[in-house]
Amino acid sequence: MTRLLNHRRVDVAWLASESGIPEDDLRSLSEGAPPLTSQLDALAPALGFHAADLYAIANVPAPAALRPGHPAAGSDIAGLVRITMALPPDDRTRVHRLVDQLPREPRDHPGDLPRPYSQHHWSAGALLVNLLCVNRNLYSVSAAAKALAVLTDGRVYLAASTIHGIGRGRVPLTPQRVAGFATTLGIPPADLAAITQIALPQPSWPDDPLTAEMARLLWNCRHLTAAQAKHVYAEVKSMLMAVPDNATDEEWNRVWRHHGTWWGAPRQ
Repeated sequence: MTRLLNHRRVDVAWLASESGIPEDDLRSLSEGAPPLTSQLDALAPALGFHAADLYAIANVPAPAALRPGHPAAGSDIAGLVRITMALPPDDRTRVHRLVDQLPREPRDHPGDLPRPYSQHHWSAGALLVNLLCVNRNLYSVSAAAKALAVLTDGRVYLAASTIHGIGRGRVPLTPQRVAGFATTLGIPPADLAAITQIALPQPSWPDDPLTAEMARLLWNCRHLTAAQAKHVYAEVKSMLMAVPDNATDEEWNRVWRHHGTWWGAPRQ
């Protein structure tokens, strides 16, 4: 919290005003006192974080209402985000609406699902992989690798084994990788750099509204069950069209090739 406030050039008095938490309590937190759930709930909107993400950053188990509970949905979620990113704006709006309108189904697991990567001793690598795999309901490191590659436009193209190694602390985080996780998670890269104490790459990546939109979609998909994710994925696939043989890359986004035909969507 102290590193984040220093990066943003604000102080505890400002945070106390924004969160409603007394300054003395915030100073105790900055000195290492364990946070209360009520404090995290108040800090999340004040700092601009999803509450579930702030719980993970603080290494505190999130309340049941904030936990995604359908880990089998991950592969289809990564796939539907990949296709949606290639669609024109009107079709992307349809996808967002479809996801938002689906009902919240009961959790697959009544209890807490374990974090794949232990944070018994705080680790930036474990934190980032858990934020992506658990809090975005991907769970599979293969699905996480696909999400990273798509939302960073290939800047961070990691094997599933590399992501697993980052989560285990066996593979180092680099500035490029921190920027990639931040982009995919929809967290300001400079905030994540302050939290992890890892500098950002130079030169910094340009802001991309489409990538930010897809990060929001990935977050909104966290409540989907496996069946719902499969349904949305099928709907999104149906929006693709056969790319004309004479089409250029400037005119069409190509998603995949099947039996000699490219399927994608026209650029707008």
